[in-house]
Amino acid sequence: MKTDDNRSIKDSLKILHYFLKLTNRIYKQYIPTLLFSSFFKAIAPFINIIIPKYIIDELLGQQRTETLLSLIGVLIIGNFILNIINKWFEKQIPIVNDALFYKLDLLIGEKIMDMDFEGIENPEILDLKERALFAVYNEGAIYRLVENFAIMVSQALTILGLSAIILTLNPFLILVIMIIVALNTKIFDVIQKLRYVSGQSSIPGNRAFGYFGTLTADFSLGKDIRLYDIAPLIMKKSRGFTSEIVRVYSKHYQQVGKYNGISNINLQFQMTLVYGYLTYSVFTGAMGIGNFAMYAAATSSFCTSIITFVNTFIEINQLCRYLDLFMQFEGLENKNAEGSLDMVPMEDYSIEFKNVSFKYPRSEKHTLKNVSIVINKGERLSVVGLNGAGKTTFIKLLTRLYEPTEGEILLNGINISQFKYQEYMKILAVVFQDFKLLAFSVKENIALHQKEAEDAGVMEMLRKAGMHRDIAALEKGIHTSVYKNFDKEGIEFSGGQSQKLAIARALYKDSPIIVLDEPTAALDPVAEYEIYNSFNKLIEGKTAIYISHRLSSCKFCDKIAVFDGGEIIQYGSHEELMKSSTAEYAKMYNTQAQYYI
Repeated sequence: MKTDDNRSIKDSLKILHYFLKLTNRIYKQYIPTLLFSSFFKAIAPFINIIIPKYIIDELLGQQRTETLLSLIGVLIIGNFILNIINKWFEKQIPIVNDALFYKLDLLIGEKIMDMDFEGIENPEILDLKERALFAVYNEGAIYRLVENFAIMVSQALTILGLSAIILTLNPFLILVIMIIVALNTKIFDVIQKLRYVSGQSSIPGNRAFGYFGTLTADFSLGKDIRLYDIAPLIMKKSRGFTSEIVRVYSKHYQQVGKYNGISNINLQFQMTLVYGYLTYSVFTGAMGIGNFAMYAAATSSFCTSIITFVNTFIEINQLCRYLDLFMQFEGLENKNAEGSLDMVPMEDYSIEFKNVSFKYPRSEKHTLKNVSIVINKGERLSVVGLNGAGKTTFIKLLTRLYEPTEGEILLNGINISQFKYQEYMKILAVVFQDFKLLAFSVKENIALHQKEAEDAGVMEMLRKAGMHRDIAALEKGIHTSVYKNFDKEGIEFSGGQSQKLAIARALYKDSPIIVLDEPTAALDPVAEYEIYNSFNKLIEGKTAIYISHRLSSCKFCDKIAVFDGGEIIQYGSHEELMKSSTAEYAKMYNTQAQYYI
């Protein structure tokens, strides 16, 4: 990306072209609406500049009633029609602005959801995202860019027409006006740079303040805030960031006020010269009163149009600084989109980790080291180990949230990265420890995007997950809203109930491979054992991978992989691993055995 100082006009035009295409793609009515609005705004001033000249000349000359009435009629009717048209567009512009904003919001949301998971945990990409979204949401940069482009078109048309009028008087006037405009343009450029700097400086404070706003709106924090009296701490931090934001903008507006004052002085000097010359021409008989009125109005409008045109161009160039960041963000490559193979039906799904090592970006330490393991169809694998042993990372690689640093993961001998991502996702149903429920109905949380899902099928999965009685007891059953975000009668389920809903979601997907990554962590060991035991019966014929630092799932699993320090230090059945009472697995199991016996 070029720096602000060496950004060329070519760069800005490239960005402008990109966003005009983007805007047209997401909302085709937007640009035509703005351009037509600009056209009618451009022609409106000419009626009030040219027609009054002829009215004044007629009043001071022959004073023909019919001619005067015709001229006045043209002036009134022309203004009436153009005012109606322009008022209509004034009503339409906010509507299309809002429509563009919402469509753009959907586009950004889709981009964020389609990003590689690695990007979500990458501070550099998160910072780029924040700066890109600041441009869109706080600065309104995209529709401001398109709107300013339309203004430039409107002012260009006006300038061409007014130039033709002024040149009939004295070309020197245009030179004087352009000199003053050049001075004020430089001032406006400085103001825009100050705005950019202050906007970027305020991003950390605005982001922090936004975080505190979400804290106060997060119902799940309500108990902690009250029980631990956290409110004073939140308010203290919030006031601190607010003060910093106010300091940044106070300095900004003081500087802007100074430059605006200089600009206004320049404009007054310009108008003094113009009106002085026109007055002198009248006194010397070089022009009549009608011409004086026309040239005075034309010169004033010309000055305004030139300043608006140039300032708009500068603002477009400034907006391109913001939108360059958005282009970088939208241009982030999605590695998961690189796969090209369809997931053809297979009788057996065999997964092999082949000498897989992995370390997180910006980390020097491997989280997994030379992991090799084969998981055959219908096999139950329990992956155990203490917190931080690498269990969840193992699943993140299996689910293509990350790619191995070394080695490869194979599905029936084919590297999983070669499959289309969405196709590969069809064979996996995963319940993570930090699963999330949506503020939609229970049914939608289970069936998700499957619109034709039958209520009976959803209830059957809830029954298998041990949640059907709780849901049946609700007045709206599976149509009850989760949380109160959109429905005041929504339900805030307990941790255990929520985990059962997440498990029901995985069961409903009916994938051949199911992964449970400590989803029962909120349950007591006995309840966890009962769920795993019941769950094991439900997935007959499927491949299951259980991740836990507790060992309730181990006895009914075919194989157990014990992770420690990112490596598999033991592998075998429960009976095989229990033979060595001094090994890691036996020590872990014997410590927890009281809960399962």
